[in-house]
Formats: sequence, C-alpha cells, structure tokens
Amino acid sequence: MPTRLAAVRLRLVDADVVVIGGGFAGLIAARDLRAAGHTVVVLEARDRLGGRTWYRQIPGTGVMAEYGGTWFFAEVHTGLAAEIARYEVPLNPPAVTSSFAWLANGTLRTGPDAIEAVAAAAGDPDGALAGAMNRVRDLLDGSGADPHDIVASVADLDVGVEGWLRANGASPDASAFMLAFAAAMGGGDPAHLSLLGMLVDAVEGEYRFGEVVQNLGESFADGTASLVDAIARDADADVRTGSPVVRITSSSDEVRADIAGGGEVRASAAVVALPLHVWVDVAFDPPLDDAKRRAAVGGHGGASTKILAIADGLPAGYLGVGWPAPLQAVMSGDEVPGGRLISGFSGTRAIRSDDREQVEAALRLFVPHASVSALGGHDWVTDPYSKSTWFAARPGWFDDDPKSRTSPHGRLAFAGSDIAAEGAGWIEGAIVSGHEAADDVLRILAN
Repeated sequence: MPTRLAAVRLRLVDADVVVIGGGFAGLIAARDLRAAGHTVVVLEARDRLGGRTWYRQIPGTGVMAEYGGTWFFAEVHTGLAAEIARYEVPLNPPAVTSSFAWLANGTLRTGPDAIEAVAAAAGDPDGALAGAMNRVRDLLDGSGADPHDIVASVADLDVGVEGWLRANGASPDASAFMLAFAAAMGGGDPAHLSLLGMLVDAVEGEYRFGEVVQNLGESFADGTASLVDAIARDADADVRTGSPVVRITSSSDEVRADIAGGGEVRASAAVVALPLHVWVDVAFDPPLDDAKRRAAVGGHGGASTKILAIADGLPAGYLGVGWPAPLQAVMSGDEVPGGRLISGFSGTRAIRSDDREQVEAALRLFVPHASVSALGGHDWVTDPYSKSTWFAARPGWFDDDPKSRTSPHGRLAFAGSDIAAEGAGWIEGAIVSGHEAADDVLRILAN
C-alpha cells in the first residue's frame, strides 16, 4: 500500500533576515544577526554603503572630505567608541578651536574680543536655560515615570527655539548665539526646532552650549568609510546595492521586500533601517501603526546645508559662528593644495553648496579676504534616499513615546539615528539602534 504523504507547505525564503538600508544602523544589525548564525540580505538604494555618511574626494582635487556625518565624542558616544576599539580604527585628534570669530547682528569680533563676547552671549542663554536644563536632566535621570507624564511636565519647553528666546526676553547677543547654535549644531531652522530637543541632546551629550565652540569633537583619520567598511566586512552579508525598496509586505511568517524596477527578497523577518523621511516612499502592507505613521508624515527638522570648500585666508583651528548669516558656522581643517579644507553649515538653507560666488561671499563675512578654489558638497535634503540631514526634533516630536517608533511591527524591526531613543542625530544613535533592532529580530525569529 503506497505511503500517504501529508501535504507540506514549503516556505521559500532568500534569507532569514532582510535588512533594508546600508547605513551604520543596518550594517550593525546585519553583523549582529550574522554573528547569531542567521543568513542576511542587505538592500541598499545607493551604489555605496554608509547612508548619510560619505567620505569621498572633492572633485578634481585629490582631497578627501566628509560629505555627511563627521564628528563625535567618544567619551559620551560609548556604542561608537566600542566599534572604533573593536576594529582599531584610527582617529584624528579632537578639533580644538584656536582662532575664533563671532558675527552677531552685523558686528564681527575676532581674537580676545570675540572670545569674551561669545562667552557673555553663551552665558546669558545658559543662565536663562539653567532651570530648564536641570528639569530635563532630572527627568532623564528619573524614576521611570510614564513618558506622557514626563512630556507634559516640560511641555512649555517643546516649542521653537526662536519663539522661546523671544518670549523669554533674551538679549540680542544671546539670541544671536543660540540661534546660530541651533541652526549649525541643531541642523535646521531655529523657528522650527524644539528647544526641548536641544536640551535633551545637551544633557545626553554632557555639554553646555557655550563649551561646544571650543571643542568640535573627534573624527576618523581615514574617514567614516574606514568604520563602515570594517563593519561590512565583518558582517559578511549578501549586500545588494542599487536596490531601493518600494514595498514591504509582511504576513504571520514572512516578509517580502519589493525592489524598484523589479525583483524581491523574501525573509522570515526584516530590519527597516531607512531614514525617517523615506518611510513615506515605501508602501507598508499592512500599514504601520499610528505612532510610526505620525513620525513618518511629520518628519523631523534636520535640513542643513553643508558646504565643503578649499579656500585660503583662514587660519588653522578657525571657527566662525554667526547670526544672521548665510553660514551659521565655518571651520577650517587641514592644509591642502590650494588652501585649507573648509566646512560650513546653514540650518536655514540660505546658500547652495555648489555656488562658488555664494560660498565665497558667505566666507568673507567672517574672513574678508577668503578665496575659494574648489567646492564640494551634497544636498541631502533633495536626495531621494535621505530627504533630510541629521535628526533634529521639531515641536511635538516628544508627544509619542520614543520607543513607539522603534518597537517591532509584526515581523519588522526598526533602526536608524532618526528614531534612536538615545543619541538621535549622531552615529551613536544609529549604532545603538542597530544593536537593538537585531535583538528585536532574534526575539521575532524565536517565536
């Protein structure tokens, strides 16, 4: 009598996990999952890895520069520090300011006068914010209160920086300093950045606003690519660049990622490690939960323009800070053929990174005889695979529990610096959230 075989449904998957996004968060998640013994496919829309970090040559110069994320504080960013130590990635010395200029409301001060003026300006907002900073510090160090109760207790701080300064009667110089700081460090228009977000970052980063102008932080001697490449090699995953995902369909036991132009990857679980502003370009089936949809639709306030230039006329260790100005921060780097490598930031997007006349005019507000010989830069806000620069909280961002944006949704885990519960906006946030997403996937696969 023939043996009767029970019908068995075979699940055909390409990998245990598909990671969507090849920045730091996605690569960390992929490496951790590979170390746990799982097969992983990484889908990256661009033709390279690294996300919103990008170490590349300024065209025609032979000079390498960071087009995206650059600086960090290893003492505070312990997740990143662990990765640097793991791969023995060399670092540059901290970027310490030795020549400072302060442009406030049309008045340029340099030398000792600038240092004294900015110290007074920084002291004023620090004084006005001392109580608010202490409230935030107490909450972050606090007793595990309900997140909604925490936000309610500091709701008066979750307002635009510019409006708060006006309402609290800050002096013209103090306002100029804080607006320049918000635009350059915060990375967006101060009218639309949450003061609470800036305070949270300051408390987590263990800095005072006036101190940051003296120490810009550490950077990678061989660029962010040195760590990106090390993590990618270690992960040894199936990496597929040029593969933008347009739809993610999940069921009770499978995830399917559809790629633009055709093709798909099936897996038992997924990590969504895309910039927040790109979520709206992906069709999620079933739809995301309410908190994630609100985050995706509302977005964040990170919309900075970063200029890269080779220019002469700027001394070593130079930092210029100004408001109002097309560039709210200008800093000099290494001496290179043609001058020095210069970085500048405009949170108000009042300048184009590829317009030499604009860039030179903006630099001359700080250094009247500055001359630009070469330009670089990338517009991350119009880049379809980022649509933003680094995370900056807008008013209302804290209305939802931060964990609601990273909590698993079915068989999907979520990672990225934009949604990190701690270290948001920094490489640190991407790394920590990548670890957490890998842990979430392991729990999904175990059930």
